[in-house]
Amino acid sequence: MKKTIIALLIVSAIGISTKAQDVPNCNQGQKLAENTWEKWGPWQPRITLTPFKSEITQIKQHWNWISSNGVGTIGPRRLDIGEGTETGNIVGQTKRTFVTNPSFENVVKITINKTDGRAETGVSICTHTQDGITNTVTTYVFPNGNDTQSKVFTINSAKGKIISVAMKNNSVANQFNYSIKAE
Repeated sequence: MKKTIIALLIVSAIGISTKAQDVPNCNQGQKLAENTWEKWGPWQPRITLTPFKSEITQIKQHWNWISSNGVGTIGPRRLDIGEGTETGNIVGQTKRTFVTNPSFENVVKITINKTDGRAETGVSICTHTQDGITNTVTTYVFPNGNDTQSKVFTINSAKGKIISVAMKNNSVANQFNYSIKAE
């Protein structure tokens, strides 16, 4: 009992949150993954990226048209593996979710940079299989403060799985500015 109390005091003193609500769940990513598997059927390693990228280009064009009319600013966003960096900000107590295509690589690295803002922000990274299994790979909480920070998450055994990244701003009034990429 004494060791548990000391451990909790140390965790509290260095600013690591122990509350489950500080890290988001992967529900939005799971729903989009299920829709992807429904559309494409079983993932097969012999399929090339070309059909996926063609479909995603059409989805992005439609998505961009919707968002330019002001209604498409909510919901999960695509994070293309090896296709550049996405940027944005998350305002008070809202959530942002990114979802990849099924990975053709066994190891995927997700890099999240806190570029500005003060908000404590929780991150959950999950994988989704075609069998409907969602696995939380890792969680992390960017601490409250003005400092910038970069965090790299390595997802092993990613081949054939969809990866989702959920970020939740835990602050009421502060924002979290970020950049994110998958390689």
